[in-house]
Amino acid sequence: MKAIPPQEKKFSGQEILRDLIPLNSLTETRFKEITGTLTIEDVTAGSYLFGEGDRDNRSIYLLDGVINFIDSNGKVTGVVAAGTDPARYPLANQQPRLITGRAATKSVIAYLDSTLLDVMLTLDQSNEDKTVVASPVAGEDWMARMLQSEALIKLTPTDIQKLLQKLESVNVKAGDVIIRQGDEGDYFYIIRQGKCSVTRLASGEGWDVPLAELGDGDCFGEEALVSDAKRNATIAMISDGILMRLSKKDFIKLLKKNLVHYINYDLAQESIREGSTWLDVRLADEYTGFSFDNSINVPLSMIRERAAGLDPEKKYIICCDTGRRSASAAFLLSQRGLDVCVLEGGMNKSVPTEMLGASTEEKEQPDSLKIVDIDTESPIGKSPDRPHSIPCNDTVRELDKLARLQQERDTARKETQAAKNQLVELRQEIADLQTYMTSYIAKSIQLESVVQEAKKAREALTEHIDRLCDQATSTTRRK
Repeated sequence: MKAIPPQEKKFSGQEILRDLIPLNSLTETRFKEITGTLTIEDVTAGSYLFGEGDRDNRSIYLLDGVINFIDSNGKVTGVVAAGTDPARYPLANQQPRLITGRAATKSVIAYLDSTLLDVMLTLDQSNEDKTVVASPVAGEDWMARMLQSEALIKLTPTDIQKLLQKLESVNVKAGDVIIRQGDEGDYFYIIRQGKCSVTRLASGEGWDVPLAELGDGDCFGEEALVSDAKRNATIAMISDGILMRLSKKDFIKLLKKNLVHYINYDLAQESIREGSTWLDVRLADEYTGFSFDNSINVPLSMIRERAAGLDPEKKYIICCDTGRRSASAAFLLSQRGLDVCVLEGGMNKSVPTEMLGASTEEKEQPDSLKIVDIDTESPIGKSPDRPHSIPCNDTVRELDKLARLQQERDTARKETQAAKNQLVELRQEIADLQTYMTSYIAKSIQLESVVQEAKKAREALTEHIDRLCDQATSTTRRK
């Protein structure tokens, strides 16, 4: 294919951006917001803008130069030159990318976040009231990052609009404590600007363990609102900044309902038969005492760390005793794109009473191992109103033996699972301690450096004073 010769530089300001599709359909307010996030970049000839299979979530426009489209065999299958009608559209905008884009000449491109653009288009084209206040919440990088999260991707256009209306801007200073461990949950927060530290009071100790640092676009404070529990960590500002916050009432109305879905026990059992998996978020000791068959155990405190190990192609039904921990886990996992739902009412209310009330031996003993009346095939001792035949002693002993072996095997399996869970928890505690120690060592080194500098300064000052004294002595002698 013949290459198109380089064009005169086409980029001349806002007018060319206003002609791009679909930016040209935005209202003036939305247009200003979205172009405030737009990045313009010079690229050299031969540079790759994107590759086949990429998921970059960017809408890329050509403002100057020529771009080649290349297939998987390295063959040029298309050309776009600045100033032409195809250049008004985002370049090969499918996600994942179907082809590779490479600059044939020195070029100028502009790109912006596709999710943010889609939200702006949605708000403009919605039939709802369009009086959303743009400044202070729209048109910034934090918003683009927030809207890319799984939590907000699942919102309807109407709910996105309501969310932007309900967000409240709060200016904060370095050192401000935003959330304190043990307090009631009142707000859900999004960091618009600044950094926060996340710490948790070490069990039985008087010092905080550093857990993480959060930055622009990160969200926090949802767990206490979802589970209606106390705050489980302290979050404080590392720098001055701006937070966007959503009240508990609005959070439950706009976010929780979209990410936490409930299912009753009968439907859950049917879903399990169709291939879903029970995900028990109680502690290992609780899980060992009683659990659903073929369930897996990931305590709520470990959900964040172990979410990546769950199968994104599988549906999980989350359970705990009351449903509170399940709701919190469901919210966190839904944010990460997993297909989950919560056992309505928890195990204490939803599971049949006879199942919870049965002894471990009765509950776990398979039907094939129950001792039965050989003549009537009914369980021994279950028909006191009429006599029954007694199986031979050898048969009874074998059945008893098999039942014991089955019970021992199940007990061993649960003990092994509990040990594995405890090991993971121990490793997490060690990792937390290592993080704390690393921070402590860094501060110690920094303090030692300050002490050494002070020592050197003191020595230099002493030497200077000695020199002045010597000069004074020499002057006195000469006189």
